[in-house]
Amino acid sequence: MSRILSESRELLTIPKLPSMICFRVTRFCNARCGFCLAPPDGGKHPPASALKNRIQWLLANGVRTIHFCGGEPTIHHDLPKLIAYVKSLGGKSKMTSNGMAISDQLIEVLYQCDTAVKISLHGDKPHHNLILGRDAFDRTVDSIKRLVKAKAEISIQSTVVHGQLSTVSFVIDFCLRNGIRRVSFLPFIPRGMGDLHRTAYTLTGPERRELSKLISEKRRENLGRLDIRLLDFSASPIYVVEPDGRIILESSTEALDRLVYEIDSLFETAVLSVKGHSL
Repeated sequence: MSRILSESRELLTIPKLPSMICFRVTRFCNARCGFCLAPPDGGKHPPASALKNRIQWLLANGVRTIHFCGGEPTIHHDLPKLIAYVKSLGGKSKMTSNGMAISDQLIEVLYQCDTAVKISLHGDKPHHNLILGRDAFDRTVDSIKRLVKAKAEISIQSTVVHGQLSTVSFVIDFCLRNGIRRVSFLPFIPRGMGDLHRTAYTLTGPERRELSKLISEKRRENLGRLDIRLLDFSASPIYVVEPDGRIILESSTEALDRLVYEIDSLFETAVLSVKGHSL
């Protein structure tokens, strides 16, 4: 009995959460990126009701911004409703997407809900399509241009892999030509699908130093015109809500990941408690 009570107390101990959290609405995706941090894992496509419960719980427990991600969030057909739901609860939202399946309806919702949108663009057409494993470049660029035209808040992110530092200049020029004010570059991380491609994609030590120098130079050149950032998610873990409701503190490799909480277990416990009381 004491062990059960101890486990129950641990289950109900709510962790201190960051103000913004990555919220995976699905692990499914319409691309096959060789560096994907969160590839399909055989899990379910969660229903909107479960996702709304989790959003409500997160906003009630210290989270202020729900960052919709995946997988590819735009392939979840209830995404517009979920974004609107965050706003209705007084929360803020962000979304990261490959830009392949962004409808005009979704763009309108993104604009109306003041959602900050980050689109992945990894280089010119041949490189982008190669690294995504899809003929995606034209669709991604079309989505970017429609988002800009709709005056949505948009930025670009780009993963940099071994032998492809030239993509930095291409992506920066693209942003300047299309009126985009922020771009983030991410050095390749060997987790998820990336673990299978670490030999081909991992930046060498000299490449990392060159990348850092290049970003510094480009930042000075474009001061006031473009906010250029170099992000390294391997430097510090991030909080992620998985499609099954688990909160994971995600590190540079899966072996270092840590389970923080299981949101859905709270609802299951509540249901069991009600049933037990009624009996």
